[in-house]
Amino acid sequence: MPHSITLSYKGHVTCIPTDTLTLGQLRAHVEQQYGISAVDQKLICKGLLRNDTAMIRDLVPNNSKVVVMGTPSAELASFQALNARRQIGRANNLKYRATSSDVYHTRATTDEYGFDSFKELNIAHRQRDALQMLHRLGRDEGVRQVMRKHKYSVHLLRELHPSERTILGYNRNRGEEIALRLRTDDLEGFRDYESVRRVLMHELAHMVWDAHDDNFHKLNREHCKEVVELDWTVRGQTVGPQAEYYEPQPKEAEAVDGGSLAASGFVLGGSAPSSSDSRDTMREQTYSAYMRRAK
Repeated sequence: MPHSITLSYKGHVTCIPTDTLTLGQLRAHVEQQYGISAVDQKLICKGLLRNDTAMIRDLVPNNSKVVVMGTPSAELASFQALNARRQIGRANNLKYRATSSDVYHTRATTDEYGFDSFKELNIAHRQRDALQMLHRLGRDEGVRQVMRKHKYSVHLLRELHPSERTILGYNRNRGEEIALRLRTDDLEGFRDYESVRRVLMHELAHMVWDAHDDNFHKLNREHCKEVVELDWTVRGQTVGPQAEYYEPQPKEAEAVDGGSLAASGFVLGGSAPSSSDSRDTMREQTYSAYMRRAK
């Protein structure tokens, strides 16, 4: 009786005479029929068929079903090319991450006026988000225009730890360092961007005036108005005199930073920190009111 098998591949069934066919010759037929290289084939009939020199009739019973498993060479080449591109992408990403600290800690713009460097807190949770917020402030068109107009240059813009709970920011030595509180008390979230930007306008006013006097308040109000009016990117429209802006209240100034800092860390125009907590209590009450307004 003539010997034959049924070849099955992905639902496609073919009957093949195998009286004089070896397993190796069957592999050649499969390669020609389905485009699967012989080395990538698996031929299965109650187990994996292995001996390529053996006759098919000696390996499987007559009229048996032989299942073909394997990927056509063209598909395999396409997959390998895709995988190679992914490997290159991963390598490029690792190179980027290895140099990201250098990339991020550079001046945000090529302007003469702006921020020279940025520094986030060394907190693993959302550390990159904090750095991105600092850079967003550096790229903010309103902030850039204010700094350009008033010729402000700040060496370092950094993140302030929320543990300093009655302080939203400070300006040390008129631009040596400006620190801003970005995170919420629990370190899980971030403060509203507009609120942080308002504090930045406050700290930039300390580039000129140390104490919270009338001169300071006037300049702070000017900054808060300009950061909106000079930002031509807002809502994709030209911002004119009718644009809405935040007008800070003098009584809120103490809640922000208590005044600019000298190199020693003391508040200029005030006294050194004391053991009495009355001033801190008053500042905390003012701070709480400020935070309610800023929400």
